Amino acid sequence: MSPRSAIIEHHTGGEAGFTLVELLVGLALFSLLVTLLFDNVRFGLRAWQSAGASAEQFERSMISQDLLRRTIGNLYPMMVTNGALQPQIDFEGTKEAVSFLGNAPIASNGGGRFRFSVFVERRQAQADLVVSSTPELADPSDQSMTTKTLLVSGIDRAEFSYFGETATERKLQWNDSWTKRSDIPRLVRLRVGFRSGDARLWPDLLIAPRILADVSCVYDPITMRCRGR
Repeated sequence: MSPRSAIIEHHTGGEAGFTLVELLVGLALFSLLVTLLFDNVRFGLRAWQSAGASAEQFERSMISQDLLRRTIGNLYPMMVTNGALQPQIDFEGTKEAVSFLGNAPIASNGGGRFRFSVFVERRQAQADLVVSSTPELADPSDQSMTTKTLLVSGIDRAEFSYFGETATERKLQWNDSWTKRSDIPRLVRLRVGFRSGDARLWPDLLIAPRILADVSCVYDPITMRCRGR
């Protein structure tokens, strides 16, 4: 038997297997593949969580805007005197807050009117947009009758503005405040700003009150109409 035949017989007759180098190379490739797959899964999970959080924040913003649109849009233009010669609408609007009378919220399960206030509540470094509601006839000193609802948390600022005739020039424009007036604004705008790096969005909210004040109306609580009409 020639040496070449012996080598061939040795290779064909032995058991098939992998050398140590081949095993190490295979393990290294497998580890690399697992790492790549894990990174892809982790990236997909983060993207899914981020998309879910963004969708949840957007939905909450839309719910909050709808609540404000219905609440401010249905304000009640009650005329008060408060010692003034000319009756005024019970509506107080500043740059950071607005207060008015409106219909009772659904959660109250009752009629009557409530005083609503939408404002920025600041606690140390935290600023939140909050709406509070108190029954119209409740004792102002009884805080237990006031209910607060968080609209948007962790904001940087919230700015109200009011569109209507100016008190002096009688021309239509946006105003930073609306107080001690005999009419209500035609539009109420709310802008909410977030801190740097916060990806949340709040489109400008424009609300048109559905009720226009009748300054010549003297309300009769018995007939629930203007007197003489």
